[in-house]
Amino acid sequence: MRAIGLPFVGSTGPSQSKAVKMSEITAKDSPLERYISILETVAPFSEGLTAIELETALDLPKTTVNRLLHALMASGMISAHSARNRSYRLGVRILRLLHTSPDTSWLATLAQQPLQALADSTGQSAFISKFDGTEVRSVICVAPDTPIRTYVMPGMSMPVNAAATAKAILAFQPGDVLARVLPPRLERYTEKTKTEIDALMSEFAAIRERGYATDLAEHVAGLGSIALPVHVPGAEVAYAVGLTGPYERIIERDFESHRQAIAETTNRLGKLLQLRTPTTSGQAISSTANGT
Repeated sequence: MRAIGLPFVGSTGPSQSKAVKMSEITAKDSPLERYISILETVAPFSEGLTAIELETALDLPKTTVNRLLHALMASGMISAHSARNRSYRLGVRILRLLHTSPDTSWLATLAQQPLQALADSTGQSAFISKFDGTEVRSVICVAPDTPIRTYVMPGMSMPVNAAATAKAILAFQPGDVLARVLPPRLERYTEKTKTEIDALMSEFAAIRERGYATDLAEHVAGLGSIALPVHVPGAEVAYAVGLTGPYERIIERDFESHRQAIAETTNRLGKLLQLRTPTTSGQAISSTANGT
């Protein structure tokens, strides 16, 4: 008679149960788990935690906590801040990971109301773009209730040398990021598109100085855009808000009032983003025409 193997159903014996418990203990006590525990413990505290507080919270010896903290600081996952007592907070590297997540549904929800208010007050289409570490893409666009409107399709790639939101974000990136992101050859979209790297870098410097970027019919002929970066304390620039529409209306007619309205929106969004993400600064961290 041939024996047939059947899956075991029922409780484990004493030796099996003990082995399972030991493996769970070993997993929880592994070096990786300890590093993750440090990050999870620090994350909710905008002011950070001291080494002594981490020792108490994690029930770990001083030497172990110090070793874990030094490794995390070396990798940029934790940053140290000295005030009265040396405190530890989430570092720039992990904040970058949080903000470059491919999921943008939360951002679309967060930005909907501020963008609607911007579109209503200016009568132009308002949108937000996000840098994912590789390219800048639009996330959501809100168009005003007018007979003629432009619209930026969600998920649209923003050209680094023509789109205002792309320029507003990339102007604030470090050199190593620009070296990775900027293509060796800049594409021309209209007769006004910049195709020389030196000219683009000069524009980036001007954007950092004045605080805003423009698309002067550089991406789509006849359309203009103004964009400002969203600054979140303790985090690198990853978002920009843009206003787009007919060149005459956006750039020539009401440029300053549009710029000010965008600035108010970016300030509001910066505060909302602080509520979502811990920071390292001591504070709570598209007829469809494609405008940019």
